[in-house]
Amino acid sequence: MSGFINKIQTKYRIVAKQIGTTWYHLTDRAKFKLDPKFMPADNSFSIQDRSGQQGIYIAPDVERWVNGHGYWRPFVVEFHVDPSVANDPNVHGKWGGEMFVPASSFGKIKIKRVIPLDAYARETYFGYGWIESQIEREFDTEKPIVNLHERFLGYKYTGPDVRNMPSEETTRLKKQLREAKKNGLGK
Repeated sequence: MSGFINKIQTKYRIVAKQIGTTWYHLTDRAKFKLDPKFMPADNSFSIQDRSGQQGIYIAPDVERWVNGHGYWRPFVVEFHVDPSVANDPNVHGKWGGEMFVPASSFGKIKIKRVIPLDAYARETYFGYGWIESQIEREFDTEKPIVNLHERFLGYKYTGPDVRNMPSEETTRLKKQLREAKKNGLGK
C-alpha cells in the first residue's frame, strides 16, 4: 500500500506545481484569518489521515468545493501559495486535488483577498454566480435578474474585501446563500 500512496503523493506534488500559486478556500467567516489552532474536519477519504491536525484545506479552484463536494459558503478566500509548500512535512493532497496545509506551514500561504462567492463566479465564468442565479437577484445590488444568460466579459470585482465590509453587508450575503439553499441550490 505504501508504494501506491507514494505514487499518489508524487503525482499530487507534480500537479500542485503545475496549477499555480493561487489557491482557494470557502468560508462563512466574514473576518476570516488563518487560525493556527483550527482543526478542520477531514470528511472525505484522504491519502493520509489528518484527524486532529491544525491547518487548513485549500484547492486550486472553487469548483472543487462547490460542485465537487457541495460545500456552499458565501465567501471565497484567495491565497497566494508558495509552491515549495508542497514539499513541507504533513502537507498532503486529497483525491479531489485539495491540499491540507498544516499550521506550521502558514508562513508559505498569504491571503490575497476575501470576496463574495458570486463575485468569484463572475470573474471566472463571466456570468451570474451560483447564488444570484438561484434567487434571481444580483448579489451586489439586489436588482432582479432579467436575463440569466447575461455575460460579464472582463468582470473584475472592485467591491470591498469581505473582511472590511460592514456587518450588515456580510449578513445580507449570508442571507442570500440561505435563501438560495432553501430554493434548491446544490440539490
